[in-house]
Amino acid sequence: MKDIINFIVFIIYCTSIFFFPNNNFILIFILINLVAMILTWKHIKSIIFGTLKILPFVVLTFIFNYLLDELINAIWISIKLLIVCNMTMTYSKTTTVMGIAETIKALCIPLKLFKINTDEIKMIVCISLSMIPILKKDLTEMKEACRAKGIKFNVENMKTVLSKFCLSMLIRVNQLDEALIAKGQRY
Repeated sequence: MKDIINFIVFIIYCTSIFFFPNNNFILIFILINLVAMILTWKHIKSIIFGTLKILPFVVLTFIFNYLLDELINAIWISIKLLIVCNMTMTYSKTTTVMGIAETIKALCIPLKLFKINTDEIKMIVCISLSMIPILKKDLTEMKEACRAKGIKFNVENMKTVLSKFCLSMLIRVNQLDEALIAKGQRY
């Protein structure tokens, strides 16, 4: 029950940031983020570095908003996005993949009225979240392999690299499918 409440509060918090006006409310959200980071003291370094890794995405969002809107609105959107990314990092460091999957399963219980198996939803969420680090590692390995072969990892060579990446991803999914069948899981 605690995980469900944490998840719902997280979703409401992150969504509400974009509905509040651009003023002192931002300071309140920043203070809430700082308190949340301090409460997860042992993860504070990884939360900060994780947020910094997302900074290029925030800058790109700022540029698009600046081109399409006023400078002040672009700044506010960027600050709000940075706050949401920071809270997402904090939430992800304090919650396990299985905890998120169990929470989603519990929230999907009303779908049983429509004969939807919530255990399958839990398995899909678990597999999806578990595959992200694996795919990230595969992409990093492909970048290093390109570098070792003297191939530049750029837009011109992206078709070749992405085709190999997609093939690798399909092989992983097939292996996972075979493992689930071998363990007697039905889906």
